[in-house]
Amino acid sequence: MIGIIVVTHAQLAGEFINAAELIIGPAEKLLAVSIDRSSALEAAQEQLSHSVQIVGEDGDGVLILTDMFGGTPTNISAELLSPGKVEIVTGVNLPLLLKAISGRRSQALEALAAMLKDYGRSAVMRPMEML
Repeated sequence: MIGIIVVTHAQLAGEFINAAELIIGPAEKLLAVSIDRSSALEAAQEQLSHSVQIVGEDGDGVLILTDMFGGTPTNISAELLSPGKVEIVTGVNLPLLLKAISGRRSQALEALAAMLKDYGRSAVMRPMEML
């Protein structure tokens, strides 16, 4: 099973996981890493590296979901990119996280990341357009 780490500014990562687990119940191999003003960059990098080891221990790969491209969470995650082992998808939202959790047992890492990139865009709706 692909491990998932949500990496965001402030406590958003943990709250995304709390919301997801409220909807689908407890999830395995799912961790949050939060980066805030008091976080030393080196400590955040160490926490992320350790999290990758924990959720990636079975060798199916690790998917890192970050809040925004170009931000510190994505930049420190990018140092861990490894084809077939670690992928990153930016712009995490709750539907995207739920889809990642539900799809990680049936897809390879690269395919899951590509599908989530497209799915994340389609999960943003403007209800007024539906009227």
